[in-house]
Order: sequence, then C-alpha cells, then structure tokens
Amino acid sequence: MSEATQTPSLEQTLNKTDFGHTIYEYRKMLMALIVVLFVGVVGWFLWKNSQESAALNHSEEVYGFQSGVWTEAKEGKVAPADLAKAFAGLPEKIQTAPIMVPVVLEMSKFLYDKNSFEEAEMILSKVDGSLKHPVTASFVAMQRAVVLEKLGNVDGAIASLEGINKQKEVLLPAKISVELGRLYLKKGEKGKAQTQFENVVNTYPNDDQARVAKLYLAQLAQ
Repeated sequence: MSEATQTPSLEQTLNKTDFGHTIYEYRKMLMALIVVLFVGVVGWFLWKNSQESAALNHSEEVYGFQSGVWTEAKEGKVAPADLAKAFAGLPEKIQTAPIMVPVVLEMSKFLYDKNSFEEAEMILSKVDGSLKHPVTASFVAMQRAVVLEKLGNVDGAIASLEGINKQKEVLLPAKISVELGRLYLKKGEKGKAQTQFENVVNTYPNDDQARVAKLYLAQLAQ
C-alpha cells in the first residue's frame, strides 16, 4: 500500500486541527502538571499535616538529602545515576515519608527532562505502591506511568494507572480513564480503549476530558 493511501494514525489525525494538536501535545505535559499540582497545592497540604504527625520525625533526614545530593544534582554536580543511587541508599521509611514525596516527584521530573528515564523509574519504583495516602499514591503512580511509557513498558504504565482505579478515592478519574484508553490503543486493544473512553463520556460528561474521549471514539468509529 502506498504512503498516500495509508490510513492516518490517530496522532496524525489529531494534529490536523488546532484543537486536536492541543490535545495531543497536552498528554506530553502530564508530568509537568503532576509536579505543579502536587508541589503547589497538595505538597503544601501534606507538609502542613506532617507537622503534627510521625512524618516530622523524618524531616531532618529528608532535609539533609534535599539540601545535599538533590541540590547538587540540580546544579550539575551529581550525575543522574548517582542521584538515583543515593536515593536508593536511603532507608525505606525515608524514601516513603510523606514529606519526601514532593522531592521524589521533582527529581523524577528533573530526570525525565534529562532523558534519564531509567533513573527516574528507579526512584519512582521505590515509592510507588508503598504510600498509604490516596492522593500521594495517585500522583506517584501517574508520574511513573509516564516514565514507563517512555521506556517502552506500556503494560507497566497501564498497571500503574489501573492501580489508581483500585483505590477508594480516585484522583482525576476522567484523566486516568483517557490515559488508559490511549495506552490500550497503543497496544492495539481497541475494545478496552473504547470502554475507557465511553466511561468518561457517560460518567463525566461535563469534564474537559469528555471532549478528548469523544474525539478518540470518533476515530475508533471510522
């Protein structure tokens, strides 16, 4: 089949219109959105609560890591591999302390931007699945899904997002379903993708993500 007669991919179709291009580009901004939301709002809330909780006992160790190796990494004095190794060497109770989560998200975003995906995954894997608070757990799982997809591990990305859906309190449920649908499409599992998109349209019709889901459904119907 010639290139002129090939059916355009969903990404190509999306990029044909300004709105579609915005949707396609928006998915690339998910990690930055996670960090901004968490550090700017949720991170502050958790830090405030930690002042009255056992997490305060870990504040000195977290501050030491943050002001030491993490600051040096941002200044280019510590290589990404060494940053990940330093984090891996911390006690588990420090890695998963609530006040460490904003630092974890910032580090993984920093490593992602440097194309150090394996190092970002090394850090996120130490935390994902170990957090009890549904909000912190969701942010970490969403960011890990982005990294895993970049590493070519689509199944792992799906598993991270599906893990969020199993929680009693689901953060950004419409966004999670759209991302799951997109990942299922990437695997060629159109039935599962359609189920996710239809769930968004039927359950969250007024959410901005419903428009995105409808666009994907329109492409599936062609």
